[in-house]
Amino acid sequence: MAQLSTTGEQAALLRRLHHGRHILVLPNAWDVASARALAAVPGVHALATTSGGVARSLGFADEERAPREEMLRAATRIASAVSLPVTADLEAGYGDPVGTAESAWEGGIAGVNFEDSPSGVLRPVDEQVAAIREIRAAVPALVINARVDVFLRAAGGIEEAVVRGNAYLAAGADCVYPITCPAGAIPELVRRLDGPMNVLLTPGGPAPCELEELGVARATWGSGLAGAAYAAAAQAVAAALSGGSPDERRAGPPES
Repeated sequence: MAQLSTTGEQAALLRRLHHGRHILVLPNAWDVASARALAAVPGVHALATTSGGVARSLGFADEERAPREEMLRAATRIASAVSLPVTADLEAGYGDPVGTAESAWEGGIAGVNFEDSPSGVLRPVDEQVAAIREIRAAVPALVINARVDVFLRAAGGIEEAVVRGNAYLAAGADCVYPITCPAGAIPELVRRLDGPMNVLLTPGGPAPCELEELGVARATWGSGLAGAAYAAAAQAVAAALSGGSPDERRAGPPES
C-alpha cells in the first residue's frame, strides 16, 4: 500500500474500506508498541484505538475518567507511529465533542468513535444528532463511527437501535456501532440500517468471515485485545512460578 501523506488521504482510505468487498477488521491498539505490532499483521489495513485499553495503560478507568488531553496525546502518538489510517475511540468527546474531534484531526487521526451514553446514560436522540452534525461541519473529512449504546445500557432493543442508528447516519455518521448487540440481532440490524455497521468481536461470537457473509461492514475488538495481552502476560508469569515449560514461561521474544 502506498504511503499516505495527509490525514485527509488517510480518512479517504478509511472511508473507502467501509464499502469494500471484504469486511474491515480493525485491531484495537492501546499504545505505540501494540499499534506497531498489530499494523504489521498481514491483512490489516487500518487500526482503531480502545478507550478502555488506553485509559487503563495510563492508570485510569474507562468511560471518560481519563483526562481528555492524555487520551488525545496517546491516540496521536499511536497515529504517528504507524503508516495505516487510525480511528480513535474518544468516547463521548469529554464534554467537548467538536473540540475533541478537531484536536484528533489535527493530531493525524482519521476517524473517531462517538458514543451516545456519556456518564452511562443514553443521550436523547436529537441531542446526539445535533452533536454529530456539529462534528461533521467542523471536520468534514473525519470518519465518524457513531456508537449506539442501547444494548450496552440495557435501554432498548432492535427498534431503538435502528431509530438511533439511522438518525446518526442521516446526521453525517459514516458507520453505526450497536455495541454488544446480540448475534441473533445482527442480520436484522444490517438489513434495516441505512449504512455500514460495526460489530464487536467477542469470544464465542461470530467470526469476521461470518459477519462478512451477513453484510457487516466493520469489526473491532474494543478492549478485548488489551485484556488478552495482559492475561497472557500474567499466565506466563504464573506458569514460570509454578515450574512450567520454557514455552509457557516465555511471554514474548527475547530482548535484542
